[in-house]
Amino acid sequence: MYYYIFDVRKCKNRRQIEAIKDHLSELGISGEFVIPDKIRPARDLAEQGVFKGYSTIVAIGADNLIDEVAAVMLDRQQAFGIIPLGASDNIFKIIGAADWEEAATNLRFRRITESHVGIINEQNVFFSYCEIDFDKSTSVTVEFEDFLLQAKARELYIANRFPGLRKKDPDKLDVIMKSVDPDSDNLWGRLKKIIVGTHIAKDLDLSLIRSDGVRVFSPRQLPILVDGRVFAKTPATFGISQKSIRLITKKNLNNQ
Repeated sequence: MYYYIFDVRKCKNRRQIEAIKDHLSELGISGEFVIPDKIRPARDLAEQGVFKGYSTIVAIGADNLIDEVAAVMLDRQQAFGIIPLGASDNIFKIIGAADWEEAATNLRFRRITESHVGIINEQNVFFSYCEIDFDKSTSVTVEFEDFLLQAKARELYIANRFPGLRKKDPDKLDVIMKSVDPDSDNLWGRLKKIIVGTHIAKDLDLSLIRSDGVRVFSPRQLPILVDGRVFAKTPATFGISQKSIRLITKKNLNNQ
């Protein structure tokens, strides 16, 4: 039994709404559709779907909807499905789909993957990754369990799943920081040169550290963004969930 939390605002028009519903019906996985709003936010609707006894809870929408529903699905017996609409490219890669049609097909011919999520300040969940928003190069302190990393940084990411970077350890976050170096290439070029598998990898101005928890401090408050949305501000604590989500992915999806 499928329960769809559908952010119809992410559809191009009414025709696309009906096309998605029709496609799910053709796949034989139609179910109850609910639409989040200010009175009934996605988190409340997800709780309702669990209470009603649905076996599969599906988020249809962008990263913000997916994160809200994911927070409810931690440590649940129900499976969690995603049909991305207006979502970041990284969400498509996580579930192994090129578009919403393939994501819907994944629900029908599915594989369950136990997945963890990132957590900010022990309350906000992020499925993909978050970014410290620097308007200019800024001195930051990143505190790990056994050491501190201090630098004047221009890019800092705390990732559960980061684009182009293989998820080596499901129980850890990837902390990626680029410090100031006027002669360096961009972050994406640096990532290609990282030897995945090391605990700490450094390539000139880029640091990659895997950790199950981290705190970030800065002289002034900096916004923490998830898919362009401000989730919190520094100082902040980041961690990986101890509990997991039963995520539906493509059957032959490799761990990337």
